[in-house]
Amino acid sequence: GAILVTRPPTGEILSMVGSVDYFASPSGAFNVTTADRQPGSAIKPINYAIGLERKLVTPATLFLDIPTCFFAAGQPIKYCPKNYDGVFHGAAQLRFALGNSYNIPAVKMLAINGVENFVASSSAFTMTTFKDPKNYGLSLTLGGGEVKMTEMAQAFSSFPNRGIPKKLIAILEVKNKKG
Repeated sequence: GAILVTRPPTGEILSMVGSVDYFASPSGAFNVTTADRQPGSAIKPINYAIGLERKLVTPATLFLDIPTCFFAAGQPIKYCPKNYDGVFHGAAQLRFALGNSYNIPAVKMLAINGVENFVASSSAFTMTTFKDPKNYGLSLTLGGGEVKMTEMAQAFSSFPNRGIPKKLIAILEVKNKKG
């Protein structure tokens, strides 16, 4: 387990716990907050934000949350995502699809954005882990790519900061305490 608590307006790190016990063997000395990990559905808001920024969708855009399969060029296998609850929810506005973390609308949003555009646009959120779009598919919006928790915190800081992400700041100052 790990936790990273930040102050979004400034980027200050308020608390960072990277592992249960840094000095434990054999899994100690590992900081999960700075390691590449799959973010799961936490990446969905970035995907939707890219579509909103590009004016491809609005919060009221309807997505059909119905059984859907996707075919990728050069791949013989079709990709048929399911929702976490195993239920299809029918027509759902973007705002509700995101709020309820529906998988199929998120995959459809990434299909509209395009994986290449998502990877390129992620840098505007200060994400540097995603490099080559050929390494990812539509499952990227469901956490199918690895990213650092620190990068996710920076990316999410753009939401309360009117679209401007803040780089994380670990140390504000060092004081020499005398006596």
